[in-house]
Amino acid sequence: MNNRERLMEIMADRELDRLQVAELLKVKRAEVDNWLLSHESRNHKDIPDMAIELLELKLDLKE
Repeated sequence: MNNRERLMEIMADRELDRLQVAELLKVKRAEVDNWLLSHESRNHKDIPDMAIELLELKLDLKE
């Protein structure tokens, strides 16, 4: 599973919207939007590993 898929899974499981994720990670909502775009999109950005790890830690998902 890549980071984009993991982010979508976390958002679905925790019923988080893009703004909530942005606030948790202290980034702009547009950054989260870009992370969630398909890889074919011109504006797509890969979500950093540290952002996924931080989100998991903040949501107490890290084992």
